[in-house]
Amino acid sequence: MGNLVSIFFFVLITTSGYSQDKKTYAFFMIGNYASPNWEKIAFDFTDSGKVITYSYRKNEQGHKLEPMGTKTVGNLKGLRVRMPKTDKTYVILKDRKNQKVIMMSEDGTYKKSFPLGYEGPIDGRGTYCAVCANEPEEAFAIVDSFIR
Repeated sequence: MGNLVSIFFFVLITTSGYSQDKKTYAFFMIGNYASPNWEKIAFDFTDSGKVITYSYRKNEQGHKLEPMGTKTVGNLKGLRVRMPKTDKTYVILKDRKNQKVIMMSEDGTYKKSFPLGYEGPIDGRGTYCAVCANEPEEAFAIVDSFIR
């Protein structure tokens, strides 16, 4: 009887569309880790809350960006952030159509587009990342939760 109940719940869960692979991490990246000038913005749900990290080749651990509210640029609503230990502020905007986020400094000295990153096997090689949002809909759902 116990095995029958287990099979029933397995069938129920797998046929109901429920996924145990909750996506909690999305990143957008210029280049790749082999590139000398890669840059990356990661949106992550951690045990301690939501974290946005900006990293690059010379600082692979990155900077945790400090959210400062929202700002509208043109017709796009973005997230204002501050780089720690500096007074420099940036706005992160979503470009869903092109599957990118745009990060720009408010003083106009920095502006780059970051394409959606992919973490997982390529051509059957590599490891699968259960929490990574590799599909645009999943990734932008995570980004949306940061920009309210």
